[in-house]
Amino acid sequence: MARRQIGKFVSVDRIFLDHENPRHVPYDTQEEVIAYLCKQEQILPIARDIVSHGLSPLELFALLPGKVSGTYIAAEGNRRLCALKLLNDPDLAPAHLRKDFEKLSKGWEATDEVASVEFKSKTEVKVWLDRLHDGLSGGIGRRHWNADQKQRNSGKRKNSVAMAVLDYAVENNVISAADRAGKLTTVQRFLGNSLMQEALGIDRTDPTELKSNRPKGDFDKLLTQFVGDLQTDNGQVTSRKNKPEIDEYARKLSRMTGLSGETVAPAPLTALDPKGKTSEKAAKPKSPGAPKKLPYDQAIADELGKLGSYKLSNLYFSICNIPLTDNTPIVAIGLWAFVESLCAKLGSTVDFISFLSVLRLTGYGLGNKEQTKGLREAIERVSKYGNTTKHDEDAAHFNGTQLANDMEKMRKLIFKCVEDAVSKK
Repeated sequence: MARRQIGKFVSVDRIFLDHENPRHVPYDTQEEVIAYLCKQEQILPIARDIVSHGLSPLELFALLPGKVSGTYIAAEGNRRLCALKLLNDPDLAPAHLRKDFEKLSKGWEATDEVASVEFKSKTEVKVWLDRLHDGLSGGIGRRHWNADQKQRNSGKRKNSVAMAVLDYAVENNVISAADRAGKLTTVQRFLGNSLMQEALGIDRTDPTELKSNRPKGDFDKLLTQFVGDLQTDNGQVTSRKNKPEIDEYARKLSRMTGLSGETVAPAPLTALDPKGKTSEKAAKPKSPGAPKKLPYDQAIADELGKLGSYKLSNLYFSICNIPLTDNTPIVAIGLWAFVESLCAKLGSTVDFISFLSVLRLTGYGLGNKEQTKGLREAIERVSKYGNTTKHDEDAAHFNGTQLANDMEKMRKLIFKCVEDAVSKK
């Protein structure tokens, strides 16, 4: 059975660039590695992106033990690490880039720690590096998006007309999903032409929604002809056609026989009925997605400020600021520590499950025994999972959604506890 890798936060100052990274020939010093990466691996654009958006929560650093105890070598993430080091200390940058990094670092809140996974050896980490960098590798590696998939992800309008037309063609059995593959670029080349848009009746008055002023019958005939030419080897629709040739094809298409010649009020292309009117489609349920962080309450933060506890204020900030998806075990321990410390501030000498009794919850105006049942269950989970994650050799809390829900359930209680602690100062 595969061993589960657990992430942890490691100080940037304790991580060193890999002198023997596959991106370059072996080097003897960190300065040489930095110089190479800045020259060949576009470190400045990465730094700009980090300043604008932060580090990607989807990518952890992979670390190997360093030569000195307590230090690490970056097996994966050298470009990001280099950018961070130069943002934190622009003096490390090559002379010709130093001013750029000094400018970027102004107002930049230095990143002290990064989310990482430690591996014991190069052999252990190699299996995952291969999956990242060796292409598809028979299906086990990372598969890059094709043109259609990139368009769906980006939402940019460059290929939106072609994408919508191809989607409509598949939905209406004008082309199969298999035959549609690889056709986006050619269709975009043709449908970017104003005469082709006119021939198909494509209305672009509203750039956020693709519409046609052709009745469905006419539109389908025109589209069927166009898609047929796209799939055959008759040379009518290819990626090699220039603008005059596409103009001529559009004029020929608009003169095809069997068209009504009518125009209708522009209607969304994906919802045309035979009369050109829109038809309602059943809405598809969408998942709300998993919570990214624990819920943060400014009122609690303000009250903690009144309390004047640096530890509690920083714990609260940290547990609500750390990305939850990849760091649930750490957040679980942090929330447990926050609640435990808050109760201690109120004079607790027992575990917080016992301290936050029904009597205390009722005294805070949170309800009677029956009304606080859900709240008490949340308190028990936070205590149980925090303790388990901290002390058990293998078991840990990985359910971030439940942790966020428990934090939300405890929101009023946390505020009441802080408020009570402030009153006792």
